[in-house]
Amino acid sequence: MLALLLAHGVVPDGHASLALSILMLIGMIVPFVVFGLVCWIFWKAKAREDEAKRNGEWQNVRSS
Repeated sequence: MLALLLAHGVVPDGHASLALSILMLIGMIVPFVVFGLVCWIFWKAKAREDEAKRNGEWQNVRSS
């Protein structure tokens, strides 16, 4: 949307470079946030799996 406005000259020239800089900054930050979110989801799933495995191992131990 912003690129379309910049291409048609709707945004004044002085603000175009600022808008483009903000767009580039967002474009650099968002992938890291998404990557971090995906890693966090997999980390939580692995922790849940480890906890279930740990509880299952203790239930199978014979009491003396």
